[in-house]
Amino acid sequence: MMSVLIRAALVLGLTAAPALAEVTVKACEGFRASAENVYWTDPTRTFANGAIRLVALDTLEPVCCVLSVMVVYPSKDEPFPQCRIVSTTSGGWANMFLARATAQYDPARGLSVAVPVETYVDGVNNDATTVTVTINQATGEVTAQ
Repeated sequence: MMSVLIRAALVLGLTAAPALAEVTVKACEGFRASAENVYWTDPTRTFANGAIRLVALDTLEPVCCVLSVMVVYPSKDEPFPQCRIVSTTSGGWANMFLARATAQYDPARGLSVAVPVETYVDGVNNDATTVTVTINQATGEVTAQ
């Protein structure tokens, strides 16, 4: 009887745990990249003497994961800026604190910006974490983890 209860508790514990959403970097296309989704509570930060801009986006739904980051940065080959959306496979984060983002520059990698975010857990609690976005102006590449 005890082993049945332990197994049941393990199954419930595993199914109640939130799935970890992978961080993604995509082109600025479609609904998520719309100016209508600018998160006006904490809208933007600039780095690299204004050359790199991070814009918070809020799609309003699904409630668990609505916030993403738009990265606008100089194009390596064009006279106009490039744009990428940093989000998650589930659609975004439950909360984001762009005003508290910190940056560090490494000539070999580019500018890395650490943005405090919260991932959805259960509707009441969120897990605090950080997403790090790295913008390499020399290669034009944006990565995130």
